[in-house]
Amino acid sequence: MFKLPNGIPTNRTSAQDWADYAEYHAILHGNVNLFTLTKPSRMISDEDDIMGIDDDSDRYLQKIDEISSEILYRIQVGDNLYPFQLEDNDYNLRYIAKSEYSVVVYPYLLLATRANMSKDRIKENIDGSLLFEHLCSLVVKNYFGFRAEVDILGTSKEDSKSFREKLRDIAKLLGEGGEIHERPGHKPQDDNVDVIVWKGFKDKQPSKMIAFGQCKTGTSWSDRLSELNTDAFCKTWFTSQPVLTPVRMFFTAQYFPKEIFHVRAYEAGLVFDRFRILDYLPEQLDQDIVIKMTTWTDAIRGHYMN
Repeated sequence: MFKLPNGIPTNRTSAQDWADYAEYHAILHGNVNLFTLTKPSRMISDEDDIMGIDDDSDRYLQKIDEISSEILYRIQVGDNLYPFQLEDNDYNLRYIAKSEYSVVVYPYLLLATRANMSKDRIKENIDGSLLFEHLCSLVVKNYFGFRAEVDILGTSKEDSKSFREKLRDIAKLLGEGGEIHERPGHKPQDDNVDVIVWKGFKDKQPSKMIAFGQCKTGTSWSDRLSELNTDAFCKTWFTSQPVLTPVRMFFTAQYFPKEIFHVRAYEAGLVFDRFRILDYLPEQLDQDIVIKMTTWTDAIRGHYMN
């Protein structure tokens, strides 16, 4: 999978990766032609005519059509939060603001996927990965709906509370889990749980829907889909087990691969990929997270353009 700033997809790269690459260049330049964009991957000269007269040309044209079809699919599922449109027989991609949040949230999710999130995730004192956890907490609260409550368990250097302190606070809010085992030999940061959401009742009794979520930016997460074991987490940390085993959730700034969605979902649990995040984005976002997403995205884009 290509990574910014210098990664270039090849003719064997998936249409989904190519679509990300096209979106990035459309953001940079306002629009991009799919023929021009993919030309370096085939290393053809300006004198070559692409008329399908040989197998290579056929494969090249097929790849462009696959990219176009992938973008058409994104236009459909992303609706007014997907800030692109296709023109010129669906071979030219234009970056366009379809709504207030379309040019804020989607570019952030795209760069949180394709940037080097190990080396470049912190820009302008904003951690792009922690920002993703906050965005996911808003989305999952909206998904669970009326009276759902959410908290972020992930810890950072800016957070004064330890993992155990935060988990103890959350257990009190949950009204389930009892006390927290100290496990002095274990030094977790979040133990694979970044976001916790629950939906309780006025009686404050146990037996409620609870879900634990793991959040991943970047593209190196396919081998970590089954890391989160909610039953093991509860048995490790809670002195009293919740009546219902928490649902397992997986959040990614990237798309979930369509061709093997079922296979990956069985590993991950309840999936929130880039387009499902858009699907349940709240109608109104706090201005603080809007500013942070815009600031981080602009900083990453400027860093890679220099």
